[in-house]
Amino acid sequence: MSVRWRWVLVAVVLAVATAVAVWPRGQAPTHAVVPTPDLGALRKTAALPGCPQSHEPRQSGKGPLAGLKVTCMSDGSEITLGGGPMLVNFWEPWCEPCKTELPVLQEYAARPGAIPVLLVEIPANSDQAGGLDLLGSLKVKLPSVWDPNAVVANALGRPNVFPVNHVVAADGTAKRITAVPFFESADQVEQVVRQYADGRVTG
Repeated sequence: MSVRWRWVLVAVVLAVATAVAVWPRGQAPTHAVVPTPDLGALRKTAALPGCPQSHEPRQSGKGPLAGLKVTCMSDGSEITLGGGPMLVNFWEPWCEPCKTELPVLQEYAARPGAIPVLLVEIPANSDQAGGLDLLGSLKVKLPSVWDPNAVVANALGRPNVFPVNHVVAADGTAKRITAVPFFESADQVEQVVRQYADGRVTG
């Protein structure tokens, strides 16, 4: 081997050795950090009203919702639900019909004689941040709860489609609304809820 090629070989060996010496060891691969949603800021933007709750212990005869514990989305506090009357709406942020129905429910709830409306978001394919963001963007300001353990959903019959509405009567009995797939006007809500609340629908 010529002197020239010996020096080339030495240079290559030194370069490799230097690279090995400075190569970082024991470091975990870096990943993009996904920021945690600021629920406080989202709650402030949504400006939801407080949630109705019962201060009485769960008792028989008040229906399937009485005594259930859920998270109020307006402030993140745990509340205890009571009985009816109320209209319970299950929804998800990704649900397109829900985006039509939610403002309609708000319009209905503002009418004289309307029963209270309670929005329930369950963690099927969404999170509380997504729900708050949608309610804020739609400017829907109805009492809303996050049901992380699906206790309300299980009590009324966990939905496999969205939206789903239930009328809970004063005695606590609940009926799922099947007359329409989702509400498109406040007049429609008022008519259907009256039929269910008055017992004209037995199914």
